[in-house]
Amino acid sequence: MSIHVIQRILGHAQLSTTRRYVQPTDPLTTDAVTRIGGALWGSPET
Repeated sequence: MSIHVIQRILGHAQLSTTRRYVQPTDPLTTDAVTRIGGALWGSPET
């Protein structure tokens, strides 16, 4: 998911603020991002 999309979801004015909270390296965070994306835009087609 684009960091710009996350920035909009969180309502941050500055991208630097979003970067403080977004580190999609751990499996729980990656799973959460996937679930949020699926909830907002549907599951990606495989």
